[in-house]
Amino acid sequence: MGILNSELNYDLVLTDLGKCCMGEDVCGSCTETQCIVGYAKSCITKCFKEGITYIEDGMEHIPFTDFKVFNVENFESGIAHILRQCRSCKENHFENCIINIIRSCYEIGLFGETQNYEGSAFRYLNQIHNSHPETAAAIIELFHALQE
Repeated sequence: MGILNSELNYDLVLTDLGKCCMGEDVCGSCTETQCIVGYAKSCITKCFKEGITYIEDGMEHIPFTDFKVFNVENFESGIAHILRQCRSCKENHFENCIINIIRSCYEIGLFGETQNYEGSAFRYLNQIHNSHPETAAAIIELFHALQE
């Protein structure tokens, strides 16, 4: 079972995405379909407006070719926050869950590609620690700090 609408902290997700956005001064104008941050913002906004926690075919429409340079620390913080909201559904993991879509957008900004997610924040953190130890260490530190 995925996250319930009432459990999703929309304000935090939008705040994190806002920190990642480079703004129209850099990009000219927001083209949501070509920007990982713009796309993530449009998805979370749709979920909020419609009271849902998934985007139909959401993973298929992520702009995987967005090669802008983003602030790494903001993406690391965003992943830590989104993992804290994840219900760790394990075998009930749903690819088009808004949590999965937002995390995947952050991953493209950090790693250049999405990472495998098996429905467990613990397994995910362990996996990225093996492939991207420095970035994972920062995310893990932020993730645990949120617990306190």
